[in-house]
Amino acid sequence: MIRRHLGIQWWWLIWVGAGLCVFLCGALLGAVSGGGPGQPHGFLRLLAPAFGGRDRVTILALGVDNSEGRGLADTLIALVVWPKIGEMAALSIPRDSRVVIPGVGNRRINASHAYGGLPLTVETVEMLLGIPFDYYIEVNVSGLADLVDAIGGIDVEVEKRMHYRDRSQNLLIDLQPGLQHLTGEQAVGYVRFRHDAMGDLGRIERQRKFLRLVAGELLSPANVRRLPRLADTFVETVETNLTVRDILSLKKIIEQVGPDAIRMASLPARPRMIDGQSVLELDADEVQQTVDRVLWGQGIRVVILNGTSVDGLAARVAEVLEEQGYEILEVGNAERKTASTLILDHRGQTRRAQRVSSLLGGAVISAAPDGDNPADVTIILGDDLGRAGR
Repeated sequence: MIRRHLGIQWWWLIWVGAGLCVFLCGALLGAVSGGGPGQPHGFLRLLAPAFGGRDRVTILALGVDNSEGRGLADTLIALVVWPKIGEMAALSIPRDSRVVIPGVGNRRINASHAYGGLPLTVETVEMLLGIPFDYYIEVNVSGLADLVDAIGGIDVEVEKRMHYRDRSQNLLIDLQPGLQHLTGEQAVGYVRFRHDAMGDLGRIERQRKFLRLVAGELLSPANVRRLPRLADTFVETVETNLTVRDILSLKKIIEQVGPDAIRMASLPARPRMIDGQSVLELDADEVQQTVDRVLWGQGIRVVILNGTSVDGLAARVAEVLEEQGYEILEVGNAERKTASTLILDHRGQTRRAQRVSSLLGGAVISAAPDGDNPADVTIILGDDLGRAGR
């Protein structure tokens, strides 16, 4: 079973943040001149609630590499966001995962984009994970060259001598070690280089470093004067159906919670050789379990105690939480009756405790650190919930 280090997965969210900043520039300029057909006009779009006011939304984030003309979706991340309480979960799908691509057959999942573009990739991932996506973000890797040129180049500490030529692709990577100012073409060569002992892992690490630098440049006040060109670059680099308010909300969540509070994982997979090709095999049951644990319940382990006189209330609440993917460790009775429903947070994960509270219609949250307790939270049901459940 392959489990990628969570730190490697965080590079994608930085990638998305950089793309969103570009999109934000273009979207804000577009808001001044008015929306498209059927859209609120002008700045009214800025007043619409983020994500249409929904409690939970799903987003598919893609990194597409068409530098070789194939348009492979080499990065696929499924995101679930709870905008009102600032919660987020992310699940990475390995690009070499062998899946059924509708109308094509069994192939590596990254080929779905080459066969049918964004629509087929979305359909393939929805079928694999069993969830529909409300929004999408697609970043064109080759468009990053124009993006770097649009911000005037970027300073990068090149770790080693990088030299590689592929005449069939008209590709030349020729970089010396040390700090230097890279053009867009040079920067793309830097992130594409993988002809060393680290292979793809080294390339991923360089992408993460590079995109962090790009995000920093995009947020720099010095680039305000470049907004028109950045907006044009967005058209070729980022495709998304997110609105300005959606983006601002997503950016705020990422900034506030930080990488440690975002539940992240990769689908478990096993390497196999099929028809002479190295692929990653997925197990349907493991995929579903991972989706339930990471995306829906975020792996929250719960004890539910009935502090009311309503028989069976704890069992009914347990059924509701299980449907949302929570792992119920115990259902029982509290030592004493209580007027208000109480949530004991044993892990110091306030935002996750707040999500449990919102599912219950609001409950008091109390910090109760307990490293030996197998549960993340303990819910003590009170008369306020008991009256609602009669």
